[in-house]
Amino acid sequence: MESGTREKARNVLKRILIAASYDVEEVGDPLDLSAIGCEDAMVVLCSDDLETIEKFDSMTYRLRTGDDDWVCRKLLFTLDPGVRTEDCILWGVDEFVRYAGRAALAEVLGQSLVLDLGRPAPAIRREPVETIPATVEEEPEDGPELPHLPVQVAEKRACGIAGLHGTAKCRFIPYWNYRYVSTGEREVKDRLISFDAEGVGAVNAINGLKMEIDPDTIERGPVPFGSEIVPARLVREDVEAQLVRDVVDRLTQRVRFRYEKGDAIFYEEKTLKPDRNNIKVDLETVYVPVWQVRGGSKIVEVNGFTGEVLSMPMDEGVELL
Repeated sequence: MESGTREKARNVLKRILIAASYDVEEVGDPLDLSAIGCEDAMVVLCSDDLETIEKFDSMTYRLRTGDDDWVCRKLLFTLDPGVRTEDCILWGVDEFVRYAGRAALAEVLGQSLVLDLGRPAPAIRREPVETIPATVEEEPEDGPELPHLPVQVAEKRACGIAGLHGTAKCRFIPYWNYRYVSTGEREVKDRLISFDAEGVGAVNAINGLKMEIDPDTIERGPVPFGSEIVPARLVREDVEAQLVRDVVDRLTQRVRFRYEKGDAIFYEEKTLKPDRNNIKVDLETVYVPVWQVRGGSKIVEVNGFTGEVLSMPMDEGVELL
């Protein structure tokens, strides 16, 4: 983010926080602002630099006022849509525009802007404490070894994406990852029709929905400890048979021929299909991580690999509200 752009963003964010009744001050690099509200404290960073963002995301900031010790919330504004964080309030262009407009309206109406930032960390009364020797916690055991897509979205981030304050459970959904190869050809009326083709994809082993899986992203090792491994419902034979039918339908061609007989001209149309015996399908079970986030009666599922909110439940037993 260029210095001029950063300064403009800092000024707008300052007005937004002031409209939300925060006491705001500018601070030196690498941060931009600090803000104190009636219930929480906050530090703000405007940046597109991944190294700076990563350090900001991993750092804990504390503010001491009187006898209170606040753990500061962290607000990151970035113009890079690909940035992902685990322990920050992440604002992109959409959030920036939305709250800038609301702040302007609140100023016109003489009202206080309400920011939906989640539940703040409580202030801790500082009292003398004894130093307790640190204890070493044993790392949990790994889960079962399975071919799977890695979990690239942390639990906190999944809850943030879902927009819910609740619990999240990581579930590994089985997919039939497939590759098909079709060969063969037919000659009709001196025309050669080829059925050579190949392709890849994946079929959800629960509900039959298809998706694309890059083979290079598949890991072959233990999944995170405590994850739920969802059993497949669609068996290999049925999936293979359906894929063969799909390939046959995709490669079927309707060919029209013209020929003369006597003084007349005739047109003939034939439907040519590949031989099912010439279609080979290789199948492998691959597991996709999905965070199932529950907040009250509402459930939102987030792809643990891409961070995408799922519009259709990965498991047909889940109802999205």
